[in-house]
Amino acid sequence: MNNRLLYLDRLRVFLTFLLLFHHTAIAYGASGSWIYIDAEQGTTLTNILLSLFTAINQAFFMGLFFFLSGYFVPRSYERKGNVKFLKDRFIRLGIPLLFYLFIIGPLIEYFLYVEKSMSLGEFYSKEILTFHQFFIGPLWFVEALLIFNLIYALYKKLVRKEWKPQPFPTNRKLVITAFSLGAVAFFVRLIYPVGNGILGLQFGYFPSYILLFYVGIVSYRNNWLKNITADTEKIWKWITFIAIPIFPIGLILTGALNGTLMVNGGWNIQAILYALWEPFVCIGMCILLISLFKQKYNQMSLFFKWLADNSFTVYILHPPIIVGGSLLLHTLDILPFGKFVIVSILSLVLTFILAYLVRLIPGTRRVLG
Repeated sequence: MNNRLLYLDRLRVFLTFLLLFHHTAIAYGASGSWIYIDAEQGTTLTNILLSLFTAINQAFFMGLFFFLSGYFVPRSYERKGNVKFLKDRFIRLGIPLLFYLFIIGPLIEYFLYVEKSMSLGEFYSKEILTFHQFFIGPLWFVEALLIFNLIYALYKKLVRKEWKPQPFPTNRKLVITAFSLGAVAFFVRLIYPVGNGILGLQFGYFPSYILLFYVGIVSYRNNWLKNITADTEKIWKWITFIAIPIFPIGLILTGALNGTLMVNGGWNIQAILYALWEPFVCIGMCILLISLFKQKYNQMSLFFKWLADNSFTVYILHPPIIVGGSLLLHTLDILPFGKFVIVSILSLVLTFILAYLVRLIPGTRRVLG
């Protein structure tokens, strides 16, 4: 990879780490949905801290994944052409998606919850092959990427026009964008509250995902990553630091500690606050992390190259490792936060090792990179 882009690989590794910690946090009391919950959600200090951690993550980290994915789409399309690009997308995204849908997801569900009530063959014939149950897990991201890439290829095939140069957005435009995204997300969540959607896609989060994928494409076309000024970084650093505590303070003032929690959607102040808060944290964190990694981490050691090479496979394989670690510690008399730390570290190490071993299997690198 061109040296100027090494920091994006390291940023992707960082986001992969964050993904594993995020899902482990939900297993130990943070708000959110996960395959196996070992510690119930509540209002303990651990619940509050882990929920704040996942709320901040959720505001930006998947959106930044979409941005990075969008950034590399134009170059791939131009190099391969329409047919080869689509073939590559179906191989790189479609095969992992099908593998999770029919192997990883169902097996986790079966051995966790179904084993005592029916055989594995019955489970597949009655639930999986009939699509009565659908276990896409975190591969919803791969599903969405496949859809976005197909739309991009279709657009390029049907609309043959040159991209017009666009300057990096002013801070005023970024603030307007944040408010607009929040408003759109709020209205989407009136129909599809957070946690609801179709085929594993939580539409309440998709306004920012769609925009960031598009912004990734535009950033590549206009070399925006080189055009983030020091003033923009400084302004959005302050916006982010001011914005982050507003959400938890707002929840406390509106009764969250007394059990009133309605952030997922609806005509209420908490849902409005959450929808408007997220885009400001998202834009700020994206700018700050891209700038930080560009300035400080634009080099690649052999170890970080190894991490980067295996990060996509880690994304696919991490759910059974986290679930297995949680089950292993389930009966131990350890506080939930302690289990969170132990399972996070164990899962991180074991999943990267497993990903490396899987990629040694002949033919897998054509799919997994």
